Amino acid sequence: MRATAPEEERLCRLRRLLEDERLDAVLVPDLVNLRYLCGFTGTAGLLVVTADEALFLTDGRYTLQAREETRGCRVEEARDLDGAAAARLDALGAAFVGLQAASVPAARWRRLGRLMRGADLVDLGNGVDALRAVKEPGELEALRRAAVLAEGCLEAVLPLVRPGTTEEEVARAFQIEAIRHGADGLAFEPIVAGGPRGALPHAKPGPRPLQEGDLVVVDFGVRFQGYCSDETVTLVLGDPGPEARRVYETVLRAQRAALETLGPGVPLADVDRAARKVIEEAGYGERFSHGTGHGVGLAVHEAPTIHARSSQVAEPGMVVTVEPGVYLPGRFGVRLEDTVVVTDTGYERITGLPKAWGGLAAGRR
Repeated sequence: MRATAPEEERLCRLRRLLEDERLDAVLVPDLVNLRYLCGFTGTAGLLVVTADEALFLTDGRYTLQAREETRGCRVEEARDLDGAAAARLDALGAAFVGLQAASVPAARWRRLGRLMRGADLVDLGNGVDALRAVKEPGELEALRRAAVLAEGCLEAVLPLVRPGTTEEEVARAFQIEAIRHGADGLAFEPIVAGGPRGALPHAKPGPRPLQEGDLVVVDFGVRFQGYCSDETVTLVLGDPGPEARRVYETVLRAQRAALETLGPGVPLADVDRAARKVIEEAGYGERFSHGTGHGVGLAVHEAPTIHARSSQVAEPGMVVTVEPGVYLPGRFGVRLEDTVVVTDTGYERITGLPKAWGGLAAGRR
């Protein structure tokens, strides 16, 4: 008996969504969801899923590739993907067609509506993205390998994290190591932010040389087999002073409190609240300016989210970051981030670098 490919099971779950929403078909144009649902890794495709068939449309550049890569669907070549999808849905007599509005520009949504004539487009919200929230064993293995690979890259460049080296030099060195270690590519542009620039949560590495007494926020990740890693450490150069250590220890306690709260059945808003409570009690509540975490998978930011307004509950197999931070403008910032998977009894770390003060030795091998 032939084993069922993961993509075929994922298409079955999409069909259950189709049934739950009382739709005749679902359109999937988003490249990340295309890879997840049928295995396609190119840059032009549109998947049409009904109760009885899955039709993958692509142009002449990718026809052969799609026939080699995709599972669970029939491949057809078309110059106008939207027009071909509309014609097929018209032939099937589809009346209600689901599509994530956020996955296409407004102009394309309107054009699809005109092309389909007799069918109504229904916004699925994040219904297709949500299928990716609970990871399968093969996905977890890819995520773990991505994390190990990224950590090896960071450890290789730690000798550069010393006074006189610029943020840009450290970031470029990390990118080179990612290529040398065999990553698919970067999950995102690395953040290397020293001293006062660490107070910018999404700082772009710049020409500022690192200095003695800096805290250096390094947020980094790579892709492996399409899956992302995401981890943040805050490195210590010399003696940044007592308040810097106090803030660091506060963020570390906040991360531990969030992790201790995380587990199956726990509202994700409670996880955010646990981290935020520690930081607020230390007097830095207004300096924690983002959510506590987010899902990680084929995209570095995906469902679920961990913030005060989260309505989701943690489920075994969900992979999320836990990344509280405190940012003091003009002075320094601290963020500590791990990626973890929710288990039947709590959580397991996917990332593994030490997060305690001085746990990573910068500036020497």
